[in-house]
Amino acid sequence: MGRFVPRLSGDLPPGWLAKESLTIIAPDGQANIIASSEALDESIDTGAYAGLQGQLLRDEFPGYSEFSFEAVTIFGGQPGFQRHFEWTPPNGPPVTQIQLYYAELGRGFTATATTPSSVFPAVESVLRDVLQSLTVEHRPHR
Repeated sequence: MGRFVPRLSGDLPPGWLAKESLTIIAPDGQANIIASSEALDESIDTGAYAGLQGQLLRDEFPGYSEFSFEAVTIFGGQPGFQRHFEWTPPNGPPVTQIQLYYAELGRGFTATATTPSSVFPAVESVLRDVLQSLTVEHRPHR
């Protein structure tokens, strides 16, 4: 597998928040992984972050069905959580997703692998490999 390392950066004005993301798309467009980070209150730890994200899924995703939720090592050796679930978007076929959660120093990191549920068995191992390959670069907090 090749490796993509994002290189964008910019100044952050006082009081502004930054969100970043990386999208990896299958050649046929039938699967993707979106990894992102967002500003969080520093009191929110990984468990709370995963819990908040889970509640959001239950509240907003029609036909949400959770297959598993477990503690895992992610993002280059960090303790986090993984959720595997399915839901049905309006006017679309059911999709299966695997989502990772990690929080540190006022940043929440999420990675979501998504594919139509009918395609999931064929791409599951690739999705899991890509999720496992994601890392978080540790920088001084500012």
